[in-house]
Amino acid sequence: MLLSVNAPLHPAYSVSRPNFNFAVYLGSLATVGTSLPTATGALIAYLGIFTPGILIAAGLMGLWTRLRAQRWLEAILRGVNALAVGLIFTAVYRLWQIGYVDAEHSVGQPLGNDAWWVVVTATSFATGRWFGLNAAAAILLGGVMGLVWYGVVKG
Repeated sequence: MLLSVNAPLHPAYSVSRPNFNFAVYLGSLATVGTSLPTATGALIAYLGIFTPGILIAAGLMGLWTRLRAQRWLEAILRGVNALAVGLIFTAVYRLWQIGYVDAEHSVGQPLGNDAWWVVVTATSFATGRWFGLNAAAAILLGGVMGLVWYGVVKG
């Protein structure tokens, strides 16, 4: 799925999602032992992590409406999207190559050495791609198939 030209400045991309809880937690910890209540530190951290992204997104919206009509920018964004897909594929491939770690293989061994993991991968892909199973259910299916493998091989 290619990103639309509007995607890079979508409001959801302008704020830090995974870092939110950690930043608020650190903000509350920063005020421990001071005269400020921990809620004040948490609020300051909350504003500190979200305000820059919101201001940048709001400030660039006028410019973005003019730029998104440019063909060269769309070509750049398609290239960045292809780069991101390539990086994700590389990470998945590396996990495939060292994905099986146990007592005998502490540095990992390729999942392709055991035909069952090829079946798990193919089944998850096929059910998602051709049978319309959503990603969460395909992951759950892979987990159940892994538990079946564990019960047969280790049980």
